Amino acid sequence: MPTRNRTGNRSSKTVVQKRTRTKPKAIAAIPDPVAAAARMVELLNEMEAIIPDLIQPDITKITRIAQSAKFGRALIPPMINAVNSYPPFQQRNMFDTAAAQYALDYERQMHPITQRMAAITMAMSYSMDQKLSISGEHALQLFQWGKRHVKQPDGGGARIYVDELQSVVDRTMNRRKPQKPANNPPTTPPSTTPPTTPPTQGFLAPSLATKAAAKAQTDPADDKILDLVHEIAKDPKK
Repeated sequence: MPTRNRTGNRSSKTVVQKRTRTKPKAIAAIPDPVAAAARMVELLNEMEAIIPDLIQPDITKITRIAQSAKFGRALIPPMINAVNSYPPFQQRNMFDTAAAQYALDYERQMHPITQRMAAITMAMSYSMDQKLSISGEHALQLFQWGKRHVKQPDGGGARIYVDELQSVVDRTMNRRKPQKPANNPPTTPPSTTPPTTPPTQGFLAPSLATKAAAKAQTDPADDKILDLVHEIAKDPKK
């Protein structure tokens, strides 16, 4: 009888080990990005639904709220102790210890999740950039070849495509590195009468204003949120 019990125990341990080894196969990545994205949307919807007290961020208040939270993270614990220990603080009725303790518990449970999600977001962003970078470098190499090819006698058919690619490259370069107005010193000595505006300045100023407005439009709120995600992933306790 003791031998049978030991044998049974070995069998149960073996079953547990097999289940542990096969678990990663059940959660393997889906190779098709379309199917993977659809499945992730389902999981994200489910996850978003179960997060308690989830508040959609106001982009105009993110920085201020983060600074206030950093201050409160350090001040709340000693304040809870002070209010619970000193009756005059309680009588002022200015600090809700239950709400403060809930805020600490909320962060204690949710902060590791935000770190994990931020790390996943960074990894996904890097994965997308890495794939786009490889194909983008190949596209630039072929574009450079195409510019040489159109100069050949048999390269006239590529002109329309090279022109389109050149336009895309120019727009991308301007977006990443906007031009700055030149600060050239005046070449004529000052006079008592105000100088007349050159004809070209009237065209230059609107052009610069247009570029500045375009630059402002290329900085969406998503960039600010992504920067915040990077900070969470790198610094767990800001």
